[in-house]
Amino acid sequence: MALEPLMNRERASAVCEEAGISALLLAEPLNIYHATGFWPQTLAMGQLGTTLAVVPADPALPVQLVTSQFLHYFMDVTRCGVSPDLRFTLYTMPGESGEALPPHFFQPASSGTIDPFERSARAATAAALAAQPALATVADALAHAAAGIGPGVIAVDGFVARSLLSDPDCCVAAEPVLRLIRMIKSPAEIAIMRHAARQNAEAARKAVSLVKEGDHYHDLRAAFFAEVGRRGGIPSFMSIDSHAYAAQDGTIRSGRCFSIDAVSTFDRYHGDYGRTVVVGEPHPALRHAAEAAIAGNRAVAERLGPGLRYSDVMRIGREAIAAAGFDVLTPASPHSVGLFHTDEAFAGNALTFAKADHLIEPGMVLSVDMPILQTDMSGTVHLEDLWLITEDGCEPLNDIDEPYIQL
Repeated sequence: MALEPLMNRERASAVCEEAGISALLLAEPLNIYHATGFWPQTLAMGQLGTTLAVVPADPALPVQLVTSQFLHYFMDVTRCGVSPDLRFTLYTMPGESGEALPPHFFQPASSGTIDPFERSARAATAAALAAQPALATVADALAHAAAGIGPGVIAVDGFVARSLLSDPDCCVAAEPVLRLIRMIKSPAEIAIMRHAARQNAEAARKAVSLVKEGDHYHDLRAAFFAEVGRRGGIPSFMSIDSHAYAAQDGTIRSGRCFSIDAVSTFDRYHGDYGRTVVVGEPHPALRHAAEAAIAGNRAVAERLGPGLRYSDVMRIGREAIAAAGFDVLTPASPHSVGLFHTDEAFAGNALTFAKADHLIEPGMVLSVDMPILQTDMSGTVHLEDLWLITEDGCEPLNDIDEPYIQL
């Protein structure tokens, strides 16, 4: 698959236009990945400022990936081709007179056998340099990449990006804008989210099947982490039962049912899955709570779609629980999921978390949390799935057939 931007450019253009922003200048690894599809490993290792992404507000202009010539070669960036929506601007380092030094490649071993894979990576970098010669520094490369954007406010994702601007006073924080952009997924993001949601749920269910009465919650968490890894993902966390019971005992016992909240990533996009694990015969109060969660979740699934707000979803879930005769409390709260577990703009476009009452639109991927906030029932209850918002409703991204798991 060709290297291509994952970001929804149409959404980005609309958000930037409304905010009066001419371009995004991104220096954080996850933001660069979102903008270009390229994971800048050296940044994740702490080599700040070695790679940048420039996203013009004008969707007719390509996204620019600024990186070093050697990284382009070493990472074999273009081995599967490059989308026409992405351009490279490379740099080497300055010589004594300030000009860019010649490109650097590995030295062939004397009397060795030619490595065809290395040669293809070298040829791809040479082709990129033929199309656009390398600049001397990352600042030079950034200035070249941004030359066609024109004047205006630049949104930056931190001090590293700001420090590289010739006029740092013309910038604003990119985080609120990025959160708004990420809420509406591109087709490429939706494809990744389908896989992430499915494999996360599969790994959670498989992990539960591998433990037994007498095992510890640590064993279940370790099994989940291993099953995620076997499926090509990266585990994030598995919350199990109440923190009080998990910390003070944490043993799987007959009659003690427990909730799980399992989260992992695939290609850096999150799956999020919650269930109640039934061990032996559940306490009547817990069975009652589990049935309430199912009633609320079913009502939300039937009505979730464009045009609702987060508050409507909460109301639908709670009203359905009450109408079914259950006197229990649940948040029935939606949140956007994507590159972050909670991937949505905050109220007032603040930099710190404050829950906003978002309008639900096609292209969103939402979790609806349905834990039952009740105690003294010999366990805990949770129910959570991932939903893709479509033009006329919603589509589950993980298997929803079994609302609880019998151990």
